[in-house]
Amino acid sequence: MKLNSKKIIFSVLLLGAFSGCSALISDSMIKGIHQKMDTNQDGYIDYSEYLADSNSNMEDVKSEAKDREMSVEEYQKWDFNRADANRDGKITPQELIDLARREL
Repeated sequence: MKLNSKKIIFSVLLLGAFSGCSALISDSMIKGIHQKMDTNQDGYIDYSEYLADSNSNMEDVKSEAKDREMSVEEYQKWDFNRADANRDGKITPQELIDLARREL
């Protein structure tokens, strides 16, 4: 099974929540995941980079979209916008950190 970067973040966060240790995933770990997803290394994750990562685990995306009664495309846009707090079409490392902290 291939895990995408988002799944890694939330798996670690969930593990931290169960163990009572919200600091289980560090900002530097999230920045490393951001860097992996930022394939053109411009410092941001744009929607095409997000889609490439999201599409690497399409079965989970389809399942999550179905659970939310959304199309895959609607779900992916919604999911991207959860992290893109200022709606500029780019996810910064800090926005990804903030998303991870909100989801805990």
